[in-house]
Formats: sequence, structure tokens, C-alpha cells
Amino acid sequence: MNRKIRKNKKVLVELKCVKKVFGKKHKQVIAINNLSFKLYEGENVALIGANGAGKTTTVEMIMGINKPTQGRVIYSLSEKSSKRKHNLDLGIQFQDSIYPQYIYVKDIVNFIINAYNISIDEKTLEGLVKAFKVDNFYTHRANSLSGGQSQRLNILLAFLHKPKLVFLDELSTGLDITTRNDFKKFIKDYAIKNNITIVLISHDSGEIMSLTDKIIILKNGSIVKEVKTKDFKNINELEKFIELNIN
Repeated sequence: MNRKIRKNKKVLVELKCVKKVFGKKHKQVIAINNLSFKLYEGENVALIGANGAGKTTTVEMIMGINKPTQGRVIYSLSEKSSKRKHNLDLGIQFQDSIYPQYIYVKDIVNFIINAYNISIDEKTLEGLVKAFKVDNFYTHRANSLSGGQSQRLNILLAFLHKPKLVFLDELSTGLDITTRNDFKKFIKDYAIKNNITIVLISHDSGEIMSLTDKIIILKNGSIVKEVKTKDFKNINELEKFIELNIN
């Protein structure tokens, strides 16, 4: 990522001995088991693991979509956090989104602006829509979008309110190579400029190398490895490490 990280880093979110159990009695499944880690301001993290490792459940608990069975999720995102909901400082790009059948893309964007009470002028909004490559289908109905177009819209919505912490789920899904490379550079620069910290859920080693400073590998709901991205000389070395540790 190559962003300078302060020695005295501010903790944005802390998970403390978090456990998540689904089901009841004899049919219980432990999705997250005694999970503890901190997300620091300005330190982008790749959260990776095989299917069922607990990545999505972890993000859902941080977002407040799911509550831990045990343990705590502690927020210190904003200096005014006691006077505002922490979710105003969080953003998330879902891999899959379903929008009402007849709604237009521009109306979805305006809904988010109103929901978060975002102060943004028309020129700035126009620039963001263009930067996130949403401009060529901005007046289209949402249900007419291709997979790649939906992905670009989802990413724009995640960043629109300039959250302190944003979760990106499989960023490159549906994007062509040119758009993918443009997005990595733009998102990297945009995050630095607006002091946004990224948590990336991805199987793309190129994304991980470009966008993150640290890698957390989950297995069976627990951390098995936590390493610095800069420790890897190239993508091939990173891919071998991931393959060795996620299965």
C-alpha cells in the first residue's frame, strides 16, 4: 500500500474474544471462535480464508448486522463517536446486491446521500460518479445493469459518505482488466486522500499486494496467520503463502 503508518496508531475497531454460534443445542455451528484483533487507522487489511472460514460473519458483526454470541466489538471510529452512530463511519461494498425493479441508479445514489445526510455539491457528485465509472449508466434502471456495472455502483455507494472504515468484498468481481487496474489505483489514492481505512476480502493476490498493509488469515473462525504484505517480494510468493495457509 505504501502509505506511511503512524507509530502510535489509532484503533478504529477492536474485536475482543468474539465467538459466534449459529443454531441451537445439538445443531450448533461455531462460525467464529475466540477471535481477537484490532483494525488501525491507515492500516489496510486483507481478510482472507477458504469458504466458511468466517470472513463474512466477522464483517457482519463489525457492521452490526450480526451480534456476537460472546465477546465484544468495540468502536472508536470517531472523536464524536459517543454522539453519533458508529455505522455512519462504516462503509461496505456487498458482492451481490438486489435493487427494486424500477428504481434508477441516480435515485439509489441520491437515497444514500439523503440517508447519510451527506453534504455534497452537484459538481463533486458528478466527479465521483465519473471516477467510479458509473456515469455511462447513471440514468439507467438498476435491474438492467451487468455484473460489472453493479459492482462499480456498489463500490461507489460504499465510499460515497467517506467512511472511516470500508469493507470491500471481492472488489474485482465482474470487472474487466483495464477497469480493475484503474480501480485499484483510484481507490488507493482516494482512500489516502480521504483518510479511509480499507478491509479487503479477496482471492486476488494483485489486489492484496496493491491495496493492503497487513494480511489476516482465518481458518475455522480463528486467526491462523497475521503478516505484513511488504514481507512478500512478489505476487507468486504471496500466492504460495496463501495456498499453504488457507486450506
